Amino acid sequence: MVSHMKRRAAAVLLLVSTVLLTGFTSSTESSALPGHTPGIQPQVGELPAAAAAIMAKPEFEAARWLYSVAEAETGRVVLAGRAGEFVFTASTAKNFTVGSTYATLGTDATLTTPVYATAEPAGGVLAGDLVLVASGDLAMGGRGAMDGRVDHAFTASTIDHVYGDLAPNAAFVPDDPLAGLDDLARQVAAAGVTEITGDVVIDTRLWNTFAGQEGPAPSIYVNDNILDITVAAAGVGQPAVLDLRPQTQAVTVTSTVTTTDAGTPTSLTVTPAPGDPTSITVGGTIAAGTSQLTIYRVPDAASWARTLFIEALGRAGVTVTSSAVGPNDQAGLPPTGSYPPEHRMAALTSPPMKAFGRMILETSYNTGANALLCLLAAHGGSPDCLDGLQAVHHQLDRAGVPPEDVVLFDGQGADPASTTPDQMVAWMRWAQTQPWGAELAADQPVLGVSGTLASTGQDHPARGKVAAKTGTSVDVDPTTGRVYYKVQSLAGYLTTERGERLVFSLSMSGATYPDLPTGLQNAGADVAAVAAAFQQAL
Repeated sequence: MVSHMKRRAAAVLLLVSTVLLTGFTSSTESSALPGHTPGIQPQVGELPAAAAAIMAKPEFEAARWLYSVAEAETGRVVLAGRAGEFVFTASTAKNFTVGSTYATLGTDATLTTPVYATAEPAGGVLAGDLVLVASGDLAMGGRGAMDGRVDHAFTASTIDHVYGDLAPNAAFVPDDPLAGLDDLARQVAAAGVTEITGDVVIDTRLWNTFAGQEGPAPSIYVNDNILDITVAAAGVGQPAVLDLRPQTQAVTVTSTVTTTDAGTPTSLTVTPAPGDPTSITVGGTIAAGTSQLTIYRVPDAASWARTLFIEALGRAGVTVTSSAVGPNDQAGLPPTGSYPPEHRMAALTSPPMKAFGRMILETSYNTGANALLCLLAAHGGSPDCLDGLQAVHHQLDRAGVPPEDVVLFDGQGADPASTTPDQMVAWMRWAQTQPWGAELAADQPVLGVSGTLASTGQDHPARGKVAAKTGTSVDVDPTTGRVYYKVQSLAGYLTTERGERLVFSLSMSGATYPDLPTGLQNAGADVAAVAAAFQQAL
């Protein structure tokens, strides 16, 4: 079973303060390509002194450091250690998923979410059902998607709302999450429909909802299937004030949050009622003078979207006689793919696939990566998301990466997904030669600039010159509270001071820390510091 702490660690990489990485003066010696044979291999090149100093810290005494750095054009390995050994990928596996999606579907591919009537409207009245057919669109008009973007809230000081149940500095994108549904509703009204006496249904049969580590990956997403709850303090001892986004009947919220003295810890909980996931209670305390975002992950995405769509239809002047709050009943739908074209009432087109890929890589959005895997399966004609791994392995084969050297279980890189540094480098190097390779490289988090590396190395000379996907997997000893790092990793590209590109994979496995906050504060920063040392020295 994959530890919940992996997701927690990934979520709070940006909670740490900006780390000033030390300077580097050592240089390396290069060596011939050692090949990609798994197993123990000789050290290649001289480890930079700054990197060696980090690796010598007490917390890494029993840890492995595995790395491979190669010239992007020639493939010549210039620095490597334990590069043929298996190690957990964690979220660096998203490079496989996103790259395979670009290769299979195309970076400019879009998704269309249509809305059909199951009967011909007469006199403005639709006696049949209105059906929104889910396409796997992760934005559904939110995150700036109406303008062709997919934005996120990762900055040097904030983390995206998808981690709002874990991170106190979570924030949402300042955009209307219901923009897509409102657009579809207006199109239905413009088609002459004023009343729906049948039902409103969300057709989610594109794929079977995938049970991912972070939660379900369905084919419908509205506001990431999240209810944002901003809790604002009032007077000490007084009830806190809640603001919900989006405002909807889909979830009933009760608050028992009280305001405590300024400077006291804030602690918030969100608890669904027993047997009723549409009713939740927000509890805990919040310090005076503060506000904080927390979230509720809606377990039934189809019913959530159905209610939100009915509410959007109402705003557009379309009356729906069926109850807005209730289960999404797909039992009466026609066979998949059999909707008559002339019954199409509306359609929403997504941003291009490259916009989704960038958001997923920069934020390490696990549910989004799993949705891409499901899209790959659906593209191949299967509703079983795991069949999407066939498309990933097809691309790995094209890259010359042996299937036995990459172990995957989903699209996000959940444990025990594993590969070797050599094979990750082989993939990233091959990717840059593909028509979509420049986009994959541009989508990586950048040290001190963007995504999960935004808060690290902002004042370092390597800022902007390390572009790599981050990966984190940890567990906490239930007896001692010590944190064990199964892996902290980076995989991507280095730009040297001469403007040359290097491809690299770097993993640290086996460090221990006295507690979770200490580990989160130090592990990611130290691994980033080693990557920065490579960049400076090479």
